[in-house]
Amino acid sequence: MSSLCRQKLDRLRHILQEREQWRERVEQVKRMRQWVLDAEHLLDGLWSEHAPPPPQGEQSAQEAPNQPVWQASNKEVGNRFDRWLSTLQQTLVMEEASEIEQECLQHFLQVLATARPFLTQCYDLPGFPRTNNEMESAIRRIKARYWRISGRKNWKAYLLRYGRSLVFYEWWPTNAHQQHQFEHLARQISPALWRQMRRETISAQSEQLKRFRFRHKRETYLCSLERRWVTARSLLLP
Repeated sequence: MSSLCRQKLDRLRHILQEREQWRERVEQVKRMRQWVLDAEHLLDGLWSEHAPPPPQGEQSAQEAPNQPVWQASNKEVGNRFDRWLSTLQQTLVMEEASEIEQECLQHFLQVLATARPFLTQCYDLPGFPRTNNEMESAIRRIKARYWRISGRKNWKAYLLRYGRSLVFYEWWPTNAHQQHQFEHLARQISPALWRQMRRETISAQSEQLKRFRFRHKRETYLCSLERRWVTARSLLLP
């Protein structure tokens, strides 16, 4: 064997020895990762007998609008989830579980036990989202759009200026059918109802702006209130 081959062989042995040292930790991480995957599988409800078959290839549920709608019940998901928690609880007393796994599992079970009353409340409501992923994605799209327009990453000024109308601005150009539908519904709104909704929108946006000024610009906001109070008092009193 040449010296070059011997050097390569020694390097390979050294790499394998280092990999062997991390084998147990990698296996622990895999087992702990499986806990999270099992919890997600139970909560997504795809194990239900009413669940549709998984999409073929890269086709997703959004690309298949004719797919039958199904809905697992809160009781069904809750019973399965509780049984799984009981089984996972028994892992704490198993001798083969390492100290790190027991510590992580105890924290994992504590988090699930705290969130348990809120995890299985969405299945009896058809069309109600199980997670807020879509809402977070919509907020991210709005922020990205504002970033492309203004070049600013901080969008607090934009949010305070337009308030809840931001969502409408983002929704308006996305679908021509929705635009026509909104125009049709807007024609049916009475002037009195429109004025009431405008007052509610202005009031909500004003309240949000006051909270922001009080939290982030407190000194300036309190000084402005004092000046307004002095001006109002001078107008009321002779």
